[in-house]
Amino acid sequence: MIRSVLALQARPGAARAVEELYRDRGIIERSLRFPGCRSSALLRSVDDSPASHLVVAEWDDADAYARWVADPWRAAVSAELAELLETPPGSPVVARLYEPVPLTPEEQS
Repeated sequence: MIRSVLALQARPGAARAVEELYRDRGIIERSLRFPGCRSSALLRSVDDSPASHLVVAEWDDADAYARWVADPWRAAVSAELAELLETPPGSPVVARLYEPVPLTPEEQS
């Protein structure tokens, strides 16, 4: 299992538009139906974080997330999302991947 963490920095005044895009396009719901996605959530910052939002998801493995990124529907929606973000034009909207660190003896076996 891996987790994807996508940090989004909305352009000034566009934070609500980011949330509306996620709601109107059903991005979280669609990701949850995608093979290999175990959970997904859009989070809004409540402090002065540089990221206005995080998208956190659990995937069976990195290949499942790569298939999600390569999905044509997701690519089209990412292009719409990129217009609302403080990212250089043409920059991919792709998460960083993380794996759980086993800390207890049960997790290490």
